[in-house]
Amino acid sequence: SRAACNIAGALMAEELRSDGIPVVLLHPGFNRTGMTAKYSEIWDKEGAVEPSVGAKRVLYETGKVTMESTGKFINCEDGLLIPW
Repeated sequence: SRAACNIAGALMAEELRSDGIPVVLLHPGFNRTGMTAKYSEIWDKEGAVEPSVGAKRVLYETGKVTMESTGKFINCEDGLLIPW
């Protein structure tokens, strides 16, 4: 489940903090995929992007990860933190 994934990421971040290894959870945003096809009528209105754009957003946020951001949940659409 998503909740289990979230807690696993948070626990892993704490476990690896002393080794200086940052762990973040990234939300890729709203992407135009088969998984979201049932929402295709709102893709344009809600800003859904092609998977290649979503992947670039994830890579961009990955490049910004530091120990200061470890344990955080980040929205790759805008780089803002998603509160737990």
